[in-house]
Amino acid sequence: MALTYLKQTWFFFKMNLTAIMKIQLPFIIILNIIGTIVLSSLDGEQQGIDPSVMMLSLVSLLFLPLYWGATIAYLNSVVQDRPLTAFQALQLSLSRWGSLFLTYFISGAGIVLGLMMFIIPGLYLTVRWSFADYHCMLEKSSPLEAMKDSWETTREYFWDLLTGLACLFVLITGANVTVSWLFSTIGIDSLIVRSLQDIFFGFLNCLFMIYGFRVFCVMREKQS
Repeated sequence: MALTYLKQTWFFFKMNLTAIMKIQLPFIIILNIIGTIVLSSLDGEQQGIDPSVMMLSLVSLLFLPLYWGATIAYLNSVVQDRPLTAFQALQLSLSRWGSLFLTYFISGAGIVLGLMMFIIPGLYLTVRWSFADYHCMLEKSSPLEAMKDSWETTREYFWDLLTGLACLFVLITGANVTVSWLFSTIGIDSLIVRSLQDIFFGFLNCLFMIYGFRVFCVMREKQS
């Protein structure tokens, strides 16, 4: 079924490309500009983690729930045949920002710890908590409730989620590495080009969300 869900993910992405771009690209571009400024100002001889890098990570984490939550709201509105505008989706996301932020933070911390324990535990947690964002945003669950619900509702769809998300990771990461290699081979080393590449592949990360939401919808339809 994973292949079918991947095809449906790509079709949904193409059909709703403009709306998703309106929601996500402004934030991705702003974060990319801030990141470029911060990284270009780093002292290469400084040891340890630069405070500005930590601040950049914090800013990214603060913005992430806003535009990812808005994307979830938009995806759900399309499925219900009542498409939201980008502004309406962002308004809904803003109302759930606190809960989404805590959901991302808690689950993200758990996943990082899992990845440090020989990677496999982190991958397992990534899949089992992959519905937490949807539960939090669409069902207005608290962060812990969303993670608990995700743990229960992903059990039956574990392999579909793992297979599809892994395929997307290999395709997107592989394409990014290939493009970087091509640019390096032909001697293109422009800050603008690198920024555009980061923005493009950063935007493609929404495919992970769309795929997860497709499987989430299958689960929701089966439960109803």
